[in-house]
Amino acid sequence: MTPAGRRQRVVVVGAPRREGSAWDGGRLAALGFLGGLAVGMVVWSRQQHRHRRGLFSRHPLRRLAALGYLSARPSAATARLLRDYIRWEARPVLRRRGRQVLRHVEASLE
Repeated sequence: MTPAGRRQRVVVVGAPRREGSAWDGGRLAALGFLGGLAVGMVVWSRQQHRHRRGLFSRHPLRRLAALGYLSARPSAATARLLRDYIRWEARPVLRRRGRQVLRHVEASLE
């Protein structure tokens, strides 16, 4: 005991942890990874939803988000819109993605 009547706490550096600790490094890393993955999915989903009308935007990322949004909503109107988009799009990568989405939409309608 100290002169003030308190117990001193002894900390041993490098002492092994108790087995079964709920907050060991592996679990914390897994929790951080899963948390980051969940946040990333929510952000991407909101981005797609916000830019669903951005198919003819001047920003390529907005066009990509709009393609993702449209791929989940197959309809005859979506197919017509995608055909117009493919003719309009100047970037080969986005044009190719538009063709993939159009094939997906057409297959869903059959």
